[in-house]
Amino acid sequence: MAMQELSRVYPFRREEGAKPTVSRLQQLLSDPLQLVQLLAMAAVFLCISRAQMLGALYPFAPALLAAAAATYGRPGIVAAVPLLLGLATVLPLADLFTYGAILLLLSMIFLLYRVDSRRQWLIMPSVVTATVLVSKGLVISLQAYSSYLLLISIFESLLAAGLTLVFMVGLQALRRFTLQRRFSSDEAVCLFIGAMACISGLSGVTVYGVELQSVMSRLLIIAVAFLGGAGAGAAAGAMIGIVPSLSTIMEPTLIATYAFSGLLSGVFAGFGRLGSAMGFILGNLILALYVMSAAELTAALLATLAASAIFFILPKRLYQLLARAFSVQGIKNTQEEKNERLLKMAVRRLRSSGWVFRDLGNALAEIAVEPESAAEDNLQLSLHQLNRQLCGQCSLRDICWRMDYAETYAGVLSLFDAVRDNGSATLKDAPENFVKRCPHIKELIAVVNCLYDNYCLSNFWQAQRQGSRMLLARQLAGVAEVMEHIAGEVSDFGEEREILERELQRALAQRGLPVDSAGMLGISSRGIDVWAQYRECPGELVCRHAVEDEVSRLLGCDFLVHEQNCGGQGCLERCRYRLLARGAYSISVGKAQLAAGQAGVCGDSGGSLLLDEGKQLLMISDGMGMGERAAQESEAALTLVSKLLEAGFMQDTAIDTVNAALSLRGTEESFVTLDLCIIDLFSGQADFIKTGASVSFIKRGRAVKVIRGSSLPVGMLYSIDKEVISEQILPGDMIVMASDGLLEGGVQDDAGWLARIIEQATANQPQALAEYLLDKVVALSRGQVRDDITVLVAQLGQIA
Repeated sequence: MAMQELSRVYPFRREEGAKPTVSRLQQLLSDPLQLVQLLAMAAVFLCISRAQMLGALYPFAPALLAAAAATYGRPGIVAAVPLLLGLATVLPLADLFTYGAILLLLSMIFLLYRVDSRRQWLIMPSVVTATVLVSKGLVISLQAYSSYLLLISIFESLLAAGLTLVFMVGLQALRRFTLQRRFSSDEAVCLFIGAMACISGLSGVTVYGVELQSVMSRLLIIAVAFLGGAGAGAAAGAMIGIVPSLSTIMEPTLIATYAFSGLLSGVFAGFGRLGSAMGFILGNLILALYVMSAAELTAALLATLAASAIFFILPKRLYQLLARAFSVQGIKNTQEEKNERLLKMAVRRLRSSGWVFRDLGNALAEIAVEPESAAEDNLQLSLHQLNRQLCGQCSLRDICWRMDYAETYAGVLSLFDAVRDNGSATLKDAPENFVKRCPHIKELIAVVNCLYDNYCLSNFWQAQRQGSRMLLARQLAGVAEVMEHIAGEVSDFGEEREILERELQRALAQRGLPVDSAGMLGISSRGIDVWAQYRECPGELVCRHAVEDEVSRLLGCDFLVHEQNCGGQGCLERCRYRLLARGAYSISVGKAQLAAGQAGVCGDSGGSLLLDEGKQLLMISDGMGMGERAAQESEAALTLVSKLLEAGFMQDTAIDTVNAALSLRGTEESFVTLDLCIIDLFSGQADFIKTGASVSFIKRGRAVKVIRGSSLPVGMLYSIDKEVISEQILPGDMIVMASDGLLEGGVQDDAGWLARIIEQATANQPQALAEYLLDKVVALSRGQVRDDITVLVAQLGQIA
């Protein structure tokens, strides 16, 4: 849980969009979740400030205020309020005045001076040490001076400085925490120290005769034992057993009781939360019967039962998140250290290569010339060639090209227009002043005809070169983006992926699945790819549910399998699973195809694919003509565009690459249509991308909406315009995509007749609707379809 950072206001410069304090308060009150987080953080700060050491020292409040200011900036100074309230509950008025002065002085320092983040690890502890020592020393000098009190003040100031570093690490770890990272060992230790300080601050607080400190101590031990096992439970019990002795004199038997109870709680953790709780209760009973009186035993059992009840009330997902966050790597062997070094080197090289490709793409994009500018340059070159080739030896050259340059320029342009409109210019197309003055008018007309052809040819190749340059720039930028994405993904999970994979393999084996190895790919908050190699098939449903449960447990977030590819008979290949976070819509897809004529091979291709980040790709491609060659062209186009999108390329870059590949295949005509639909399964937004494709339909209940496109097919021109139509899809809606053969099978060219058929169709399943539309068109054409037909129907389901 991290404190929310508010907008910062700097001296002499107000941040744009900054709002007054009243509006911020209104915004905070309108967000209940944020308000609950801030109140919970304030409660934790209040408890920590109450913690004492050696019966009279309170170093936690100054350290926590400095850490909050270092982590959250000036808004973190607000933490002084709950800290002062916590001190007010345990200190007499004289001591409260001293610590209040310390907090006030620190607040003024952090409010007036901004600490450089690069030097905060040295400055913050130094400021805390100086503030506590000066304040305490001033109080001692005003009262009865004592060397002992001075030494105690020095010790408290140094202790506060050390705690400042601990709290800074803990707060920054909480602020940075996401699903993509775990707490390091140092961060986990600092957070555990903070938890112990919070528990220590509950000393003396009772509810219905039960001490909260005892309850929370037991709750923390049970949770650690449940997540970390017997060793972690025993260690946590020993550490937490020391907490009460920091402020009062306690019997050492409490440490032994906590450690032994934590050990048993971890031993029985394999039986779930019930096993951990029963193990802790059993450990308490075994030792408490020997070392506690009847009254102490009753109080201990009440606290244990209260802690167990809270342990069961907390949601299971919270423990999954904690297990994911506090998973510790342990000591690496030589091979693991070598692999980590190689991984870091690979990430560095990927990022360097990505930067190179991005710079090359930017350089190509910067030198690209606008088509209008290129055409103007070619026109000036043609006029220069005319001047040099025909008019170079003419006695009227200076008059035409210097004195009357504007008239000459306009006259030549009018001849160019005549060539463009009529195919060639003749004497009657020449301006009147040209006929009267130019002694070489016939030669001029002939040269203009030749130069116009060269002008058009130059424009064509200039456009081709510019198109190639822009295409290459976009492709280089796409490659750079993919490489940087891969490097970021490997860097985020590089050190943890191997641990996750080992833990997943161990967990699957404990479930009784004959797994040899397992791995994870593409880890994100929205989705994850998992593979597993089995010695024999455990059953599709068995392994599916096992992978869902274990991946959710490891990552601390509920994931569901949306796509599964079995390894085949005998599990010769890996079984692959694509999981999405809970909250994504389900989707079902139906497909029907029919080949025209006697070819027997449908020239269309269609399919669907689940992409990263929970996006479903629907695609249809219609190859030129019919038969096997058309099928090869359309299949190649879909394979290439799906691989590019799956690799992480942007939509425009992927389509441009397919277009360039088809354009450069040879002298023969080779073009295909591309009809793509990309559905975001989390938001329901569908993007239709049509390049020469037929219409699509969205059926919602009895209403049908037609989606049209107007761009040319892929591969026909060197560059194409991509038309994207965005629509919001709701659960139950059906998306109907088809090649143009379906539309041509009717009695009308307009798509209205097909929309009416879809509207009247009673089929409520995608596969049934696809087959119904195909049968309907075949019946209307009396079995004589004129073109290949592919129908793809997708229906959005409810949130899984």
